[in-house]
Amino acid sequence: QDAAVLGKTFALDALAKLTGRSPVDLEPSLAQLVRKEVLTLQSDPLSPERGQYGFLQDLMRRVAYDMLSKHERKARHLAAAALDEDDDEVVEVVAAHYLAARDVDPEADDAEEITRHAVAALVRAGERVGALAASMEAQRYFEQAAELTAEPFERARLFERAGMMARDGARSADALAHFERAVELFGEAGASHPRARVSARLGEVMWDTGRLREALERMDAALDLLSTEEPDADVAELAHQVGRFRFFAGDPD
Repeated sequence: QDAAVLGKTFALDALAKLTGRSPVDLEPSLAQLVRKEVLTLQSDPLSPERGQYGFLQDLMRRVAYDMLSKHERKARHLAAAALDEDDDEVVEVVAAHYLAARDVDPEADDAEEITRHAVAALVRAGERVGALAASMEAQRYFEQAAELTAEPFERARLFERAGMMARDGARSADALAHFERAVELFGEAGASHPRARVSARLGEVMWDTGRLREALERMDAALDLLSTEEPDADVAELAHQVGRFRFFAGDPD
């Protein structure tokens, strides 16, 4: 049952930490489950999963998992998440455990706090895989984080980051949708400067898709809106993009 919480495959050290038992104590039981063909042990020296155990059939894992009470599932998922909280290499797994714990009882008193932990882990996961040029995965993590966030400003920021990953991966339709949502949410939050920044990003995608005039209209409107406010880096970026697009539109002055 503890192994089932960790997933279809798991490491001996992870199971030892979750159960509070030493690897030496666990190995005889695991060896017996391998002999009974409940588990498998990856022994291929060329495999990156060498030394990992896994359930031979996912149905067996599901049965073991379903035998846990809701309270036990939640406690084990939270414990599993806490084990690797600071390990960026497995932050995606940490996020999955927090989400699983939240889904056990979404109405619980601590559901909001668990959700915050899940969002933080998803953002870290997005940053990690984004730095590795896995833009689609990063986009998906930022999307998940945005959908779990209620506060408009933070939600807008996450949709902006999802849009940036979509644009990096040349997924223009996704980028447009996320940037437009971010502009809307920043507007609701009264955050005019971040809204201007995203308008510049939105204009870039419109340029990529041949919608130069529409991009200019949107960005000019954003500049007009900010003309009476204190200028900052976001306004400078917007002015830069407007100037660049005006040049390509044949308006050098």
